[in-house]
Formats: sequence, structure tokens, C-alpha cells
Amino acid sequence: MKNDLKHQASRDGQIAPKVSRRKFLATTGAGLTTASTVATAAQREPTLSRPPQPNLNGSMVGIKRDGMTLPAYLSRPSNKKKAPAVLVIHEVFGLNDHIKAIADRIAREGYVAIAPNFFARANEAPPEDSTDIQALRKAASSIPPEAANRDMQAALDFIKQDKGVIPRLASIGFCMGGGFSYRLAAYTEDLAGAVIFYGRTPLELVAQVKCPLLANFGETDNGIPPAKVQEWIDALKKAGKTVDAKIYPGAGHGFFNDTGQRYHAAAAADAWQRTLKFFRERLEKK
Repeated sequence: MKNDLKHQASRDGQIAPKVSRRKFLATTGAGLTTASTVATAAQREPTLSRPPQPNLNGSMVGIKRDGMTLPAYLSRPSNKKKAPAVLVIHEVFGLNDHIKAIADRIAREGYVAIAPNFFARANEAPPEDSTDIQALRKAASSIPPEAANRDMQAALDFIKQDKGVIPRLASIGFCMGGGFSYRLAAYTEDLAGAVIFYGRTPLELVAQVKCPLLANFGETDNGIPPAKVQEWIDALKKAGKTVDAKIYPGAGHGFFNDTGQRYHAAAAADAWQRTLKFFRERLEKK
């Protein structure tokens, strides 16, 4: 399992701004469908237009487990006193403003969102230079898989105790976090659904999956090629699991990250709408 986490983190080739280690930790506190309907122009990798600095609306909280505190970003909907909750699991760059902004987007859709900093548990400290991809991979792979499972469960337990949360929960993760979201679906009974963005999906966990899955992959992601995705889908179907997976033509690994060089606007927009539909189906009362 530890090797899977290492491979999980090893494919994120996006570029992140330089930050100090202090700031990095303290402020982070049922079948396969090919996206053939995406417009021809949208299938090309668009020129990246970096978004402005996000105006974040949430706040930092602490999740205590085993004598330590995981910093986490908590964002709430402004128009609801109580709402279902979504666990947001960061990619290899950690709990940065991009991930916090995703939590805010989820909150604007009517859900409580909590995004922990899982690097707080890493045996290998993240580098001061967050453009050092090799060092980031090493830090990510040093997070013990079982510890990650327990930390994610601790986050779910934390949010379940929140008076503003209706006990219907989902998870969403990206790259390293996509693999974590899949692992959580195989670990806990608490999830109504789990969303995976280009995360590693080891076949040995298929039989343990306990909730419906939504998955988004890029056609040009060499680390997770379409043939491997299909193999995973086939295994899930054979095991009687529920999954909706989509591969986006022209999109690569990290296509949802609008601060990275692999951002693909059309694929990201479509995957987001599918995610919101999945949340409505899994989290809202029928």
C-alpha cells in the first residue's frame, strides 16, 4: 500500500509557487465513458490563464488525533444553517489556496467542506521549495497509508460532531488525494459517495469499496492510462460496485488545477458539473 501512495504522488507534474516550509504547514494549518462530446477546440490543451488570488471565505480549525492536531480549512454555506458535508483531500502540493478555494466552491453549492492538511502526518517533511517535485513526492509517499486512513476518519468524525452538519458525507480528492478518496471509500462506512480525480486505484481494494464512486481521468495521463482505468472499471462491475468514470480527450494529469500548466478548462468544467450532480444525488434528500 505504501508503494501505491508513492506512485500516486509521482505523477503530479504541475508547477506551484515557492513557499517556505513554515508557511506551507502553518497556512495550510457504472461504466467507462469517453468524453467524445467535448468540442474539438476544447480537446486541445488551452493556454493557461492564471486566476486571481482567491478571496477565501473559510477558516482554519484543528482536528485532534493521537496526540497531534491536523490543521484543516473549514468552509460553510452562507444560506443554510445545516447541510451535508464533503471531505476535500489535497493533491501533492498540500493544503494551499487552490484547495481552499475548491472547499469554498463546494460551500457555495450548499455543503459544509473540510480540507485537512495531511502533510502534518508525513514522516518526511515537505520541502521549503514547493516546486521541488521530487521532494514533494518523497514527502507524500512518507505518509503511512493506515495513518492516512485514520486521519481521514478523524476528519469525518470531527465534521459529524458539527452542529451545522447533516450526517450525510462524501469525499473528493485530487491526484494523491484522489487515491486517498478511493482508499477512504474502501475503509469507512460513513461515506455516501466518493469522488476521484486522476488518483491511483489499486485493484486489491475493489472488493472493499463501500459506496458509489465518481471518477475523472485524463486521456493523456501516462501514469494512469485508459486501459488501466478500464481494468479497474471491469473489476468494480464484476464485484457489483457502482462507479461512473469518464476519460477526457486531450486532458492530462492535473487537468482540474487551474493554477497548473496542465489545466484543461473544458474537461475541468464538465468534471465539476458531474461532481455537483453526484453530490446532489448522494447527499440530498430524495
